[in-house]
Amino acid sequence: MLDSMKKILITTANGMFGRAVVTELLKKDVTLRLMVRDRNKCAIHDPKAEIVTADLDHPETLDAVMTGVDSVFLSSPMDPRLAEREITLVNMAKQSGVKQITRIYGTVGHEGDILESQHLKVRDVIKESGIPQIMVSPGSVLETSLSSMKESIKYMRAIYGISGLGKVCMVALKDIAEVTALLMTSYGHEGKNYELSGPEAMDLYEVAARFTRTLGKKIIYVNLSEDQFARMLMKFDKTLTRERLEVEVLCHLRAWGKGNASLVTDTIEKLLGRKATPIEGFITENRDLFKKGMIPGFMAALMRKMVFLFALPFMLPFVP
Repeated sequence: MLDSMKKILITTANGMFGRAVVTELLKKDVTLRLMVRDRNKCAIHDPKAEIVTADLDHPETLDAVMTGVDSVFLSSPMDPRLAEREITLVNMAKQSGVKQITRIYGTVGHEGDILESQHLKVRDVIKESGIPQIMVSPGSVLETSLSSMKESIKYMRAIYGISGLGKVCMVALKDIAEVTALLMTSYGHEGKNYELSGPEAMDLYEVAARFTRTLGKKIIYVNLSEDQFARMLMKFDKTLTRERLEVEVLCHLRAWGKGNASLVTDTIEKLLGRKATPIEGFITENRDLFKKGMIPGFMAALMRKMVFLFALPFMLPFVP
């Protein structure tokens, strides 16, 4: 434990990374300040965790939040305003004398797209601030990558995507959080970038095969063009826009298709002394998420045909 570290601020503590990191840090000898926009949505209640309300879109709410903070875990939702939000916090951290920033970055190669350009802006601002930085760079996260497939698996026994034979190496959220908590509470990590991955890379045809073996039900992968996939998602979720789809979905699956998400590392094993969580382990642990309520095979085939008929009318007539 760092001798000078008295209080750690967790930004977006209600978010995926924030919640997971808090869970692991509460096992350590630290005091936490959890930053949320809505305290009623914060499910964490612990004497070591102070809950404060603030909003990165409103810098005036951050003054009190930063007071007395020694270290910051910085993560914010994928959004076109990501860089603006995080840079605001970095500037406040510098003014408040924060001694360390630990930030979620990533190993997926986005080749200068909108998401990568925003992350690079924040990285450069932190470097210019002089605040020591630890970068935690996971590959695509198992929970978000696979959980988003649950509806199509239950009702169509299919996974839809655009990445073809491109391979992706997914990493479990718990593994990421456990590593992050270790890095934030031990010496010698500042200025380093820790690349985290699962144990192997595979394309979505193989992911479907792993679902088939683990669930005991045949799951197929259906590869679409980018435009077809976008139209299908927007057909079933009227709140989606092309801008949101680009930042939240398409840029990631495009990178998978190029093979830019296939990096495999042994960082988790070296730091934690155990193997990274395999994809089968996640599916088994969350079997009900995918299998409970699964419709019969003949109905799933009919549902797939309905998708092609109503959501993708310009597809070829063959439907697997």
